[in-house]
Amino acid sequence: MIRNLKTLLTIAVISLFTTVSAQNQLKNLVITNITPELSVYPCGDRHEALVILRCQEPFDLVLASNYDANLDLSVTTEGPEKVYSIIFKTKEEGTSFKGRQLTVVAEGFRKNYIPLNLSDKEKLEFMVSDPYSKLRSLFYTSSEEGLSFMTDGLYDAAIDKFNVAKQCPEYTEVENHLDSYIEKCDSLKAWTATASAYMDNEDYFNARLMYMKMLTENPSSQLIRDLYFNANENFNRVSKHDIEVAQAYFDSKRYEEARTLYEHAIAQNNPQSALAGQNLAFIQLKRYKQDNHTRSVSYVYAKNYPIGFMYAGLKPDKTAGYISLGLEKGMFDLASGSVDPITTENTVPDKPMYQAMASIGWTLRIYTTNENDIVPKVWLLMTPFSYAGGGFYTKIANPNYNPNTTEEKEFIEKYHWMNALAPEIGLAVRSWRAVLSYRFQYRYVMNKERPASNNLGMARHLIGLGFCW
Repeated sequence: MIRNLKTLLTIAVISLFTTVSAQNQLKNLVITNITPELSVYPCGDRHEALVILRCQEPFDLVLASNYDANLDLSVTTEGPEKVYSIIFKTKEEGTSFKGRQLTVVAEGFRKNYIPLNLSDKEKLEFMVSDPYSKLRSLFYTSSEEGLSFMTDGLYDAAIDKFNVAKQCPEYTEVENHLDSYIEKCDSLKAWTATASAYMDNEDYFNARLMYMKMLTENPSSQLIRDLYFNANENFNRVSKHDIEVAQAYFDSKRYEEARTLYEHAIAQNNPQSALAGQNLAFIQLKRYKQDNHTRSVSYVYAKNYPIGFMYAGLKPDKTAGYISLGLEKGMFDLASGSVDPITTENTVPDKPMYQAMASIGWTLRIYTTNENDIVPKVWLLMTPFSYAGGGFYTKIANPNYNPNTTEEKEFIEKYHWMNALAPEIGLAVRSWRAVLSYRFQYRYVMNKERPASNNLGMARHLIGLGFCW
């Protein structure tokens, strides 16, 4: 009898141990509340609530309630999900539903209990999932391996893994980013080749920018971080050298060479951009002052006009003007009364005895390629508003002259004056403070008295030499 009792106890202990071991081998389900805000079950005047369980796993759920003998349950399919909808009564005469629980069971998993203290028109939604399903799925393992390869910079291997995942059923059943990952890997491959070419050409600035772009797309990659650090170190080294060379040019007053390097340093965000900007501002101010020696005065010589001058505005960036005057020496003789008229009747001289001309026109900068002190600057001079004039006296006997009276003069002096339009075109060249100008003037005589008007109407070459300030 005692022996039988011991045998029964042994069997019971073994059974209990087996049951506990079996329970320990079961997996856990994860039940997550995904109820949207302000979710309501529109049941009218009925005292009801709705509970929905969504499950994407390849198993069925067995549901039971501690208060409800028969559940008002419906099962539907929405894409990859099975949807379990249960309508619960929330009020019943003589029955209290406090402490209600919904038991959720799936084969191979431990039981789960959901407390349901429901109110009228309440709607709850839950997601039921296996937390380890991804570890057992080729889709998820391939996707994770692809992401790992992408992080390590093995883009071809990553694309292969993503393509394996795309062959799995989950690719079309769940939301994923495999296509965007493949596109990202293709881009990262191309950017890696571009950055490597920049590094080979010692273009560390663009290499650094490319690696920064790659880090934006793949921020967890230590490989890209190391490549960026290397490019940045080389960039800082070259930038320091460029600034040192630029400073040497600046100190030796080779401003054009220094300006090019300073502008390059600022464009590339050189660590010493502040110094580059300060020195560049000095160079540009010096250049501005040089280019704004805009006022110039020149002595101008032309045939028959040995006395002349020109005042011109030579602005670097916009149109200005000029004024020019020219005189023949006879104009001063005319003013002093020392001009003797021609005494032969009906005789015209071969050239005017006194001449003058005046021009008002525009200047326009036409050469701006280089802005240093050595290379000359060039302006166009042009105007249709130029005038030339000339005249002479003739003296003939007065037929009404009476030597016995003083009412009439013995000779009559006649004043002759000719006018001409004289459009001009030319160039002015400035180097440092010196100005050299040339203008070509062609004259259209309006009242002709040949041969004097022939001489007045000839083309003129005007050469000027002056200075600017």
